[in-house]
Amino acid sequence: MLCLAALCAGGCGSGDEPGDAGTTAASSQASSGASGATSGSGGGGSGGTGTGTGGGPASTTVVVNEISAKDGDWIELGNPGPGSADLSGLGLCDSDDTGACNTADALTFPEGTQLAPGAYLLVLGDQAAEAGPGPHTTCLPDGGPSSCFYATWKVSSSRGETIHLIAANGQVLTQLEYPIEAAADGETWGRLPDLTGEGAVTAPTPGEANAAP
Repeated sequence: MLCLAALCAGGCGSGDEPGDAGTTAASSQASSGASGATSGSGGGGSGGTGTGTGGGPASTTVVVNEISAKDGDWIELGNPGPGSADLSGLGLCDSDDTGACNTADALTFPEGTQLAPGAYLLVLGDQAAEAGPGPHTTCLPDGGPSSCFYATWKVSSSRGETIHLIAANGQVLTQLEYPIEAAADGETWGRLPDLTGEGAVTAPTPGEANAAP
C-alpha cells in the first residue's frame, strides 16, 4: 500500500471554495518520516461535497488547500480529518475553457494512496507523462515534502483555473478556484484559515499549514 497517511502531518521539514469535503490521500513518506495530510474546507473558488453513486466515494474530507501558478506549478491537498482518506482511483484535474474538469488529462491517484488526518499531499504540475503519477521522490528543489505526485497539466495564472478532485465516475468531490492573476511572484493562493477558509493570497508553504504572506 502507498501509505502517505502522515505525509507532512503537522508540516514537512526541509525544504477556493468553501464547503469542500475531503478525501484521504497517501504518500510513501514525508520529511518527518510519517505519511499523512492536512485537510480543510472553503476556498476562493467553488467547491462542495458530491453525492453521486458508484465510481468512488460520494464525499471526502480532503480539500484542495493551496495552489502555486507563478514560481512552479504545484497543488497541495490536505485532510482535516478526523479519519484517514483513501485517494485510490480519484482524479485531480485543472479546468477547461468552460471551467469544468479537464478529465482527459486528469492525474489518477494509484491504488493504495492514503492521506492521514492533518496531513498534506503535494502534486507537481507540468510534468512529463512518461514519468507516471508516482509517488516520486524528486519534488520541489527548495523545501517541501520529500514525496509527491506528478500531473501533466499546468495552472494558468493569466486565465485562472479551478482545480477539481473527482471520483472515478467524474463526480466533483471538492474544488478550489485560482482567480485570474490571483497571486504575485513569490505568493500562492490557498485557504485561510488553513484547510477551512476561503481562498486568499498566501505565502508558499508546500506540505505545511497555510499562512498569510
